[in-house]
Amino acid sequence: MPVTEAPQYMQDAAERGLRYYEEGLGGDGLVPKTIREAREMVQGRVSDDKWVRTSAWIARHLADLDAPQNSDESDPGYPGAGLVAHLLWGSGPTREAALRAKDFADSVVARLEAEGERKAMNKNVEKKNKWLDAAWLIKTSIEGVTEEARQLGKTEQRVNVANLEIRDAGDGMAFEGYAAIFNSDSEPLPFIERIQPGAFKRSLQSRNEIKMLWNHDAGEPLASLRGGTLKIFEDNIGLRVSAQLANTQRGRDTAELIRSGTIDSMSFGFNVVKDSWNSDGTVRTLEAVRLFEISLVSFPAYQATAGTLSVREQRDIDADKLAESLAQLESGAELGADQAELIKTVVDKLTAQTEEIVEPNNGFDLVKLQQLKLKLLEKGI
Repeated sequence: MPVTEAPQYMQDAAERGLRYYEEGLGGDGLVPKTIREAREMVQGRVSDDKWVRTSAWIARHLADLDAPQNSDESDPGYPGAGLVAHLLWGSGPTREAALRAKDFADSVVARLEAEGERKAMNKNVEKKNKWLDAAWLIKTSIEGVTEEARQLGKTEQRVNVANLEIRDAGDGMAFEGYAAIFNSDSEPLPFIERIQPGAFKRSLQSRNEIKMLWNHDAGEPLASLRGGTLKIFEDNIGLRVSAQLANTQRGRDTAELIRSGTIDSMSFGFNVVKDSWNSDGTVRTLEAVRLFEISLVSFPAYQATAGTLSVREQRDIDADKLAESLAQLESGAELGADQAELIKTVVDKLTAQTEEIVEPNNGFDLVKLQQLKLKLLEKGI
């Protein structure tokens, strides 16, 4: 069972209470559990459950310290059973000491509750990711969606407003700028995001094709890594981009817009490979990402999760909606008519196929989907 160390003043109180108990001054109301937990407190150990009970116990028994036998050392009945009980709970011989112990217990309880909420949030995120992966596997099986399209469906985009440069030498189409800046706070997403130096290293070493686009439009290429017109590398500032813009109408227009200062923003599309969060979930650090493309953008709208819309519009099944529907069905929550119809449609299509959508060890196969369909029937949907 998790434990939080008791402060020294509570340890001292418990030790004093045990001495009184050994002298037979504890009264008849004490139970073995109280004595056992007092001995643990002397060693500094207090379980999470004990902290919750301590705060409530002190609040209920605070008035006991007003009795003469529990507060006046000159009283013939001192130390009374009420005082001994307070000490055994790590409370104290006075109201002030008892309230000090209660405040500490309350602070521990508040921290435990916050940690519980954070664990619940992390669990919900894990559950959502599990169902989202399952939904994309289902979508892939039914619609023949490629792995690339599946990954694009999870793509995030980030925008960096920076000083972009068109060099006047040569044909005036040579471009330089930063698509990302390291250790710089993002706009609220609503969380704050930072990019760790080295986050792009593995992706750049893979030598996968990366293109520079206009506004993330694959039909508007401006430069290409494999074509030799695009160079991307990390320096001590961030992800630096150097390109020879295509001598097309779009390329020439882009060069002029950058030169005039009309365009001052770059964006990049990526998947998260590894990230980390601070203790309260307000700051996310991107430690490793897979880079898909970089773009010059006309509006610096900072998007938290900008999935590639064109991929989703080409198919009938919305993976996000399917994931949400499956998660709700599993939890027993009420489903909307659209959610129920989506699941039934998916199960019917999969039932018509002869192969499982994923390996059994992934814990999600056709049999499980059929069981989910039975749940729908049981609900009368």
